[in-house]
Amino acid sequence: MKLRLEVIILLVLFLGLGAFAAYTAEQSGQQTLNTRATSFSSADNGVLALYRWLERMYTGRVDRLAYRPFILSEGDGLLFVLGPGERYEPSHVETVTNWVQNGGVLVIADNRPTPRSAVAPLLAVFDLELNRSTCISSATAIHPALGSPALENFSLETCVAIASTAPQSVLAPLAIAEGQPIVAGQRFGNGYVIVVASLYPFTNTGIREPTSAAFLLNLLHWLPANKRIVFDEFHHGFVPNADLRSLLLNHSLGWAVLYSVTVVGLYLLASSRRFGRPLPLRSEVARRSSTEYIDSMATMFRKTRQVAYAAEHYRYMLRRRLGQPYGIAQTLDDDAFVTQLATIRPIDQQKLRRIFAELRRPDLSEAELLWLVAESDQIVC
Repeated sequence: MKLRLEVIILLVLFLGLGAFAAYTAEQSGQQTLNTRATSFSSADNGVLALYRWLERMYTGRVDRLAYRPFILSEGDGLLFVLGPGERYEPSHVETVTNWVQNGGVLVIADNRPTPRSAVAPLLAVFDLELNRSTCISSATAIHPALGSPALENFSLETCVAIASTAPQSVLAPLAIAEGQPIVAGQRFGNGYVIVVASLYPFTNTGIREPTSAAFLLNLLHWLPANKRIVFDEFHHGFVPNADLRSLLLNHSLGWAVLYSVTVVGLYLLASSRRFGRPLPLRSEVARRSSTEYIDSMATMFRKTRQVAYAAEHYRYMLRRRLGQPYGIAQTLDDDAFVTQLATIRPIDQQKLRRIFAELRRPDLSEAELLWLVAESDQIVC
């Protein structure tokens, strides 16, 4: 059926609305992505460079916890939690603590004080918190665990420091600045927790400095043998994809799709128009087969005794099959064609010249034509 002008206008408007919504959502998502310390971001604050670096160092042992349920397996040895934007739920906190107790190594880095930090619920389980402190741009390594490779002062841009809330602290300062622990670690069950009060050494900008690379190499000494390194992207918003029902009912773009379908459906119902042209019967669209065409043409040539025409056509096709792969011009006469072909590939020149001459005979019979075709096929092969 032919669409009326108002239907076309409605469709164009809805398509424009959908494109605008998708574009604004993408731009908003990209701007948000560039402000987070996620391994998907190549911005200055992202940690894509760290992820790529570790991929080269530990081939097949670096992974992202993204677009899947928040689960840590026994094969995961070290978990990076770098400035997450989504707050840790109690079930996720329990998952991480159980994993650390069983021997996992947790590296938490953030530069926001408690309770603003999204990782505060996780820190609380380990009796730790981030407090406001003097803003510093470097820290000094004081623990032998940060001595391979040798490390003294390294860049750390932050205004928070690490503090223990336990009555008897077991926190071991690894690096300090202004008398405050900036990097600290503590044993928890069979695992270990390392807290860094700055994101700078992990970012694409910070990792360019040699001292940041040395600091990260020291942290990697805690990685258990033959275990994976995992980046927590789940709490950066990279959660499992929602189903179609959720997208349609809980998203503005889904509401627009439902509204568009409803309006167009009501219009089609009110106008009493069919959705398409009626399907033709199979007998109406049936076509003759190619085999029937070939049989009819062969019968016609045979009845009219067009052997010479068929021979000339086959001679032309034979020259084309022989000369086209080598770029030999079809305008050459038979002798020149055979001579040039013989300079390129070994061939029986006398036999080929005879076949070309026989195919030009006006009194050629059907049996002779078939015999010449069989001979020429041996030359081609």
